[in-house]
Formats: sequence, C-alpha cells, structure tokens
Amino acid sequence: MPKTKEQKAEEIEQLTDKLQTNPTVVIAEFTGLSMEDLTNFRKKAREAGVTFQVVKNTLLAKAAEKAGIKNLDINKVARQLALATGEADEITISKLIYEFAKSSAEKVKIYSGILEHKIVPVETIIQLAQLPSREELLARIVGSISAPARGFVRVLNDPLQGFYNIVKALSEAK
Repeated sequence: MPKTKEQKAEEIEQLTDKLQTNPTVVIAEFTGLSMEDLTNFRKKAREAGVTFQVVKNTLLAKAAEKAGIKNLDINKVARQLALATGEADEITISKLIYEFAKSSAEKVKIYSGILEHKIVPVETIIQLAQLPSREELLARIVGSISAPARGFVRVLNDPLQGFYNIVKALSEAK
C-alpha cells in the first residue's frame, strides 16, 4: 500500500533527525537479501548499538538536503539503500557493515558514508572498518608497556641462568 504524503513527510523528518544527530552514518546498497538475512543482521547490529534501516532513495535524498548534507547523489542508485547509524563509534559501525557486505556474496555493498555531517567516499569507510578493534589496540598498548619490563627481567635472569647451566654441566660431567 503506498504511503501518504503525511507519512512520507514524517519519514523525511525522522531521517533528517537521524542525519543531524548521528555523527556517523554508513549508507549501504543491497539487492536480493532474504528477510532472514536482514533480520539476523539487524539483531547483530542492535546488539552492537547500531540501527540498520531500509530507506527509499528519494526520501533519503530529501532528508539529506534538509539536514544540510550537500552532494549526496543517490538518485542514480538502482538498488535499495539502507542506513546504519547509532550510538557506536564510526569504527564499529563501519566494521559491522563491512563484514556484512563481505559475507553477503555481493548482495550488499557500501555506497557511501557521512562522518561529522560530511560525505566521505567508500574507501574511507573501508579503511575505518579495517582498523584494529579497541580491545586489540589496548592489548598492543599493554604489550608495548610491558616489553621493557620483560627485557629487564631477561637481562637480570640471563647471568643466573648461565651460571646454573655451567654448574649443571659440571655436575653431569663428573
């Protein structure tokens, strides 16, 4: 059943609000997804604090213009579009959509992104998605901090280990 003008106007207002309040928006184009795939992805996205919403191209174009986002050229896209927004940081949102696109067998493609109300190319979103996770970065920092201590313990331990090896070799030789 077609939407009325009031329903479309309300949806444009909601999209405009999303585009203005969320610092990170990833736009994905898709075709041929089953409802099961879409439902499973939405559940996974919700757990990560991300909303994934299918939108009409024309309504998104009007909402972007109303939100002050210029040069969002989506009128030429023949596929359906979806927005990924949320409380999560830009890396989390980008990773989530990037992994979904990789696992979808070319049914989902990242179209564009909006960071801090500016349009960014697909390459930027992919670069963000390929950054290490927060936990991975924290583990690297801890490893870097503990490396000098490990080296110091090794330096102190090497002479004692050498002395022990000499004494053991002498006792075995007798």
